[in-house]
Amino acid sequence: MISACFEVAWASGLPATHGFTRPGPTVIVIAAMLASFLPLAKAVRTLPIGSAYAVWTGLGATGTASLGMLWHGDPVSVLRILGISLVILGVAGLQAFGETKSVKESSA
Repeated sequence: MISACFEVAWASGLPATHGFTRPGPTVIVIAAMLASFLPLAKAVRTLPIGSAYAVWTGLGATGTASLGMLWHGDPVSVLRILGISLVILGVAGLQAFGETKSVKESSA
């Protein structure tokens, strides 16, 4: 969850970098990227990579799309909201029905 929050932060902050030409926002976005990757790297020590990555990207995408509609003027429509809802349901399904074996146990 921490990783996904930082993913939303860096993705939402990308427009402020103006293509990485503005130093202040660029440093913040790169720091948020690192803050996003490090907890994910720790999580995949015990979680299957497919599930961990899907949850990370799913939550990041839904959070970024939602903030885009709220703060960045992205188009809002029933179909976009439905799509975001389906991604959330998919992430919930992965968490609810995913395997709990660690990576080391499953490869032994």
